[in-house]
Amino acid sequence: MNLTQTALGTWSGGHFLHFGKDIGAERLIGLIDHAYQAGIRTFVTADAYGMGGADSALGQALQKRDRDSYCLVGSIGHDFYLGSRQAEKGFPRFTDPNLRGPEEYGDYLQMAAEKSLERIQADHFDLLMLHNPDSIGYTHEGVWKGLESLKAQGLTAEIGLAPGPANGFTLDVIQAFETYGTLIDWAMLILNPLEPWPGKLVLQAAERHKVQVLARVVDYGGLFHGDLKPGIPLPRQDHRAFRPAGWVEAAQPKLDRFQEIADGHGMTLLQMACRWCLQQTAVDSVVPTLLQESMEDAKPVEKQADELAATVGTEELSDDELEEISQLGDNSNCMSLKGASTQYLGPLSADQWPLTSTHQDVARRWNITPDRDLYYPDDPRDLREKGAPRDGVPQASNRRLYVQLLAYGGCTDIESAASALQASGLEAVLYKDVNDPLGIGVLLLAENPDLFTSDARAVLAAEPFASLVQKPDLTMIGRTYSSGREQNLDDWLLVKPRRNALNPDWPWAIWYPLRRRPEFSRLDAREQGKILMEHAMIGRGFGRSGYAFDIRVASYGLDQGDNEFTIGLVGPDLYPLSKIVQEMRKTEQTSKYIDSLGPFFVGRVAWQSSMK
Repeated sequence: MNLTQTALGTWSGGHFLHFGKDIGAERLIGLIDHAYQAGIRTFVTADAYGMGGADSALGQALQKRDRDSYCLVGSIGHDFYLGSRQAEKGFPRFTDPNLRGPEEYGDYLQMAAEKSLERIQADHFDLLMLHNPDSIGYTHEGVWKGLESLKAQGLTAEIGLAPGPANGFTLDVIQAFETYGTLIDWAMLILNPLEPWPGKLVLQAAERHKVQVLARVVDYGGLFHGDLKPGIPLPRQDHRAFRPAGWVEAAQPKLDRFQEIADGHGMTLLQMACRWCLQQTAVDSVVPTLLQESMEDAKPVEKQADELAATVGTEELSDDELEEISQLGDNSNCMSLKGASTQYLGPLSADQWPLTSTHQDVARRWNITPDRDLYYPDDPRDLREKGAPRDGVPQASNRRLYVQLLAYGGCTDIESAASALQASGLEAVLYKDVNDPLGIGVLLLAENPDLFTSDARAVLAAEPFASLVQKPDLTMIGRTYSSGREQNLDDWLLVKPRRNALNPDWPWAIWYPLRRRPEFSRLDAREQGKILMEHAMIGRGFGRSGYAFDIRVASYGLDQGDNEFTIGLVGPDLYPLSKIVQEMRKTEQTSKYIDSLGPFFVGRVAWQSSMK
């Protein structure tokens, strides 16, 4: 039996997943039976819910029903048989290398499918979905051959993909369609009028690969049931408590307009949301979560099931209404997305991984620009430097330059020091210290900080440097950084600092660290920008005149004196460098918000490498 337009999931009722009040096992079983009698004929479960408990509840509710009278949808993928529960992350995916290798994928899938069917008291699924796969699940041939084998054995009529648990996985899902589209019949995606992004980005690919879509979270955390209002607290354990603050309040004006549209068709809000989903490309079924809110007058889940079942008889929304709803509910770029992401640069984990070249190819084929279409401006995972947008796409780079200055005393043979640096091949500058007739400074530049503990360390630990006396107070280090306004980000991060430090026409340099007072960090961004602009205008004036040029690096956590920045001022003459420091002292930032400046290293180039 194919999926019907409306479906009920065993996560409803808050018994197996914490959405709303827990209605208990007995009432959940009754809810499933009530939904069946109301006309819902598709039921969705996952073996991990309640470690098989949801399967058993569904089986008990349907045991007296003719198997040919309903569509059974199962989901497998979380290994609660051998795996240990990892707090809120749940059970590990069966593809976790700590549990098994690829040669065992097929055996696990068969075992899990058979045990799930046994609990449900059924002999086959109409659709069996791969539940919340990790990157291996999306891409490994062994996984999909294992699922194909279940279909060949008659354990399931169709195969599907159910990404999650959070939102995202856009390029992973499309990549799976492209690679295994002949095997994939269905995909279960998050989609609703208040959450069209990023799910809608997948729909065209689903249609082209003949993959039908089952829309979930159609209720948008229960808001389309009409009971959850601003000011109503959510229990701490309720999954909806993890949504961003203010999500209920932000939705209210939109819900008012949605209600007007729904009233015009004689529909409830839930039915309008379902109808909007069903009229999207490739969407053929909806499975909202039925939630029992804790208020005394809250709509019973059984009433919600009646509304869902009656959706089938509602009239379609007009094209203008569909477009208005889509625009009003547009949530683009509102959250961090799981799965492959340009904004995640960490190791592979269960539900997030860096974007690969294969993903980039998929994105190009479907006219998706990840740093525009799958981007969250405030993503805490995104450690890249950002520049000014180009064609609406923020410039972003994970490359940066590290700059270190080391000062020494007791140098009687500066030529030998220069020869050692030249032979090393390092990007470096050797300064004569103005304030110490036997003093030198060594400026090192490198994209990879490992260089400071490898090649550079080897050079500086050998003669002639090994015999010199280091001056720890004049050690400075930092990394290039961006403000988000740079027109040419790569030039700003990588080229400009080299161009300034290694320019033979600018032999004079003043280097110093600085630390701002905490009060500056508490100013709002606009006030900070105004204060910083005063500094910037002085710097630009000196630069345009050819007097002084700067190298600015952030030193947070790197500087032994807990300084925040290191500044290098370079130019053809020494006086303008001193003058710019004098002018900076008059600014609001320096006079009110700089806690300390210096110590200062003042030097003249004795040798410098060429730009690479």
